[in-house]
Amino acid sequence: MIILIMAVFALLGFLANMMLENRVIRLLTALIMFIGLIISVIGIVANMHDHYGMKAVTTTKKQQIYTAGDANQGFGMLLYQGVGTNGKENVYIYKTSSDAKKTFVAKPDLKTTSRRESIAGNKAYKVTKTTRWVYKNNTYKLLFGIADNNKSLKHRRTIYQVPSTWIALTTTQAKSLSAKMTPKTDAEKAAAEQQKQLAELAQKDPDKAAQMQVKAVKAALDSK
Repeated sequence: MIILIMAVFALLGFLANMMLENRVIRLLTALIMFIGLIISVIGIVANMHDHYGMKAVTTTKKQQIYTAGDANQGFGMLLYQGVGTNGKENVYIYKTSSDAKKTFVAKPDLKTTSRRESIAGNKAYKVTKTTRWVYKNNTYKLLFGIADNNKSLKHRRTIYQVPSTWIALTTTQAKSLSAKMTPKTDAEKAAAEQQKQLAELAQKDPDKAAQMQVKAVKAALDSK
């Protein structure tokens, strides 16, 4: 619509300049049409650059995620790997369902930020807060809708909520985990015996067993 309005202002200004004989009326009409044309151009620029006539609307989606490791290992595992030169953003790896055969890789982009936080319970979640630009009302949408920018993405924030029965590991740590957890000394063999006892505990209190396994994994990664 705004393009049509601009065309009308330009056409009326041209016709006024060509057809009106009274010099004062001709100049005044041409000036009004020129001002209208300039305002229309400013409106387009403001809409494209500063989202004039639009507002930011945020929606939140929460979904349960599942361990990237073996479902029978007793504790959950969220894998991540830094990307980019500054390493501030990560690729996250997990499964989207309990029976998924393959892991899902969540990749960041220029408008997406992600972080992790600890929560209570024994289930992990991915919380995505998406903010989009939408038109304030149908009038603005009618005027500037030709730009096809309604519901354009402003930014997206992703939070991975990890309980104490889960552990977040880099892909490098995950690859070395098996070797680090393999008992070599007498002390490590004794620890391995305790792991067997965890299997019995898991039957009675799976959350407690998972927390103890996570603690053991963290200890192994810190000490080696």
